[in-house]
Amino acid sequence: MFGMPSQTVFYTIQPGDSLCQIARRHQTTVPVILAQNARLNPGRMAVGTTIQIAPASASAAAREGPEMPLALSNDMRLAWEQHIYWTRMVLIGIAGRLPDLNDTLHRLMRNPGDLADIFACFYPAARDTIEQLLTEHLQIGGDIMTALRDGNTAQAQILTAQWYRNADQMAQAFRSINPYYDLEETRRHLYEHLALTTKEVEYRMAGNYAADIAAFDEIEKSAMMMADYFTIGIAKQFPDCM
Repeated sequence: MFGMPSQTVFYTIQPGDSLCQIARRHQTTVPVILAQNARLNPGRMAVGTTIQIAPASASAAAREGPEMPLALSNDMRLAWEQHIYWTRMVLIGIAGRLPDLNDTLHRLMRNPGDLADIFACFYPAARDTIEQLLTEHLQIGGDIMTALRDGNTAQAQILTAQWYRNADQMAQAFRSINPYYDLEETRRHLYEHLALTTKEVEYRMAGNYAADIAAFDEIEKSAMMMADYFTIGIAKQFPDCM
C-alpha cells in the first residue's frame, strides 16, 4: 500500500484469535497494535479482518516508552471511573426524577461493553459473559434505586440479594479466566463496591447530601483499587503482551 512503512506487516484475524495472542506471535504488544489500528474493536474482531502490525524491530522503541506499561491501567481505570460516575448520574436522576434520566441511563449502559472490550483483548471467549454480568449488575442497581425512592424496602431487599448473587457470578467468571484472580479477593472487591454504593443510594434518598458525597469518595477509591487489581492480574498472566 502506498505510503505504508516497509516494516509493517498485515495479519488476517483467524477464529479464536485474541489481541494478546497476535501480539505475542509478532513480538509486539496489545497497546501498539491498538495504536496502529484505530478502528479495531478488540471485543468484536471479525474473522477475516486484516490489521497492520509493526514487527519487533519497528515496535521495540514503543514498548520501551513509559506510556506503554500504563496503557492497560489507563483504560481499565477510565472504564471503572465511567462506571461509577454514570451510575451516580443515574442515581441523581432517579432520586430527582430528572428529565434527562433516560439519556443518562443509555450512556451508563454503554459501560459494560466498554469494560468487556478491555478484557476481550486477552479473553475473547469471555467477552459476552462479562458484558452480560455487568449489564445485570447495573440493571439491578437501578431497580434498587427506584425501589428505595418509592419506599418499597421489601422489594429493595429482594433485589439486593439478587445483586450479591450477580457479584458471586462475576467473581466466578473472572476467576475462571485468570489464575491470579483469587475468588475470595475478587468477591471482596465486588462486595465492597455494592456495600458502598448502597450507602450512597440510601444517603441520597434520605437527602443527606454531605454523607452521600462522602460515600461517593469512598466508592471512587474502591473502584480504582478494583481496576488496579484486574490490571495487575492481566499483567501477571500475560507479561509479554504489555
